[in-house]
Amino acid sequence: MNAPRRPMSSRFNRLLMRLLKIGIVSVLLVTLVAETTSHLPDEKPPYHSWVAWLQCATSLLAIGVYVWYRPGRKHWIAIASVASLVATGVDMVYDQGPRGVGSAELLALGLLLLFAVRHWDAAPGRWVAFALGAAILVVGARLFVYPGSAVGGTVMVVMAMLSVIGFGAYLRSMDKLRQETQEEVRRAERLELAREMHDFVAHHVTGMVVLAQAGQVAATDPRKSFADIEEAGLAALASMRRMVRMLRDDDAGGGVNPLGDLSQIEDLVERFNREGTDATCFISPELAGAVAPEIAATAHRVVREALTNVRKHAREATRVRVVVAAAGGHGMEVSVRDDGRQARGRFGREPLALSGSGLGLVGLRERVEAVGGQLRAQERPEGGWETAAWLPRAAAPAQV
Repeated sequence: MNAPRRPMSSRFNRLLMRLLKIGIVSVLLVTLVAETTSHLPDEKPPYHSWVAWLQCATSLLAIGVYVWYRPGRKHWIAIASVASLVATGVDMVYDQGPRGVGSAELLALGLLLLFAVRHWDAAPGRWVAFALGAAILVVGARLFVYPGSAVGGTVMVVMAMLSVIGFGAYLRSMDKLRQETQEEVRRAERLELAREMHDFVAHHVTGMVVLAQAGQVAATDPRKSFADIEEAGLAALASMRRMVRMLRDDDAGGGVNPLGDLSQIEDLVERFNREGTDATCFISPELAGAVAPEIAATAHRVVREALTNVRKHAREATRVRVVVAAAGGHGMEVSVRDDGRQARGRFGREPLALSGSGLGLVGLRERVEAVGGQLRAQERPEGGWETAAWLPRAAAPAQV
């Protein structure tokens, strides 16, 4: 399957975030130039001092770290905080002017503090946030040098820093909650699929028993009977292997949804059609009897989840098309397409679907990939939404 195209709203959001970052960086650079060249009538501009040039370099480092920061690059925040502390120490030892350069650096370090708190446990460690907080506090020694400015300036810096810490902690808690929720969905999906795999294995083993009994009484070639038993055994091993791989939890409690197959997809669509939406279904005749039971159950789950999403997020949709067709010699594609337009309740669906953070799609993607398939969910260029999955027709053979 081809990589899904990002919908217009997703591209717009990315463009908006880039423009916001460009605006912030532009303000920081303008601030840096302004504080480097501005001065009182009886003072020299800071750029006359080599210490000011060192502080300018430190400011540019902090701005650069903000621009190119990504999760996993927290060590650059540590470098920026240590550089800021060194620059402040040099300013205190070699004071060559009434005022240092640090306003743009202070703002950039504040933005980096947000990242440091949000990624609190990331390498190189939590000490980065404390070092960054110390750098922010002491940078005031360069700026609040005029009479009466130290107390008020320090209070404002502390209040701003506390606000940044609070917001970073909030983002960290949201990230943690999202991760825990996704893991819980994946775990539940693995357990449900593992229980279904158990039923498939029982089906294969029952077939082996029947074949063995038939071979004892029928006047057939024993090699043919053994070959049939071997084939059923390999299918059972393949299903069992996936079950063991996906069963991450010993908890077997809780109910499960009923198993589905290709024949029950038409029933799903018919029930959806009775709710007032023009829904049609086409299932390729060549797939009848040619799809492994666990693959058919996965196809049924794809259609069920997609129709649920249409009901929740595409209330303005008037037509829904469900197609289960052969794809290549060994695969099949299950697609559910609707004609819904952008709506207020629908706007939030696209980013979730693309990123995999939608809870239903998390479990669905886990299930599809577990049987060797691929899933895509995206906005259609002509309007509406599409959920499609490529699935192999047969289960992966067991390696013995």
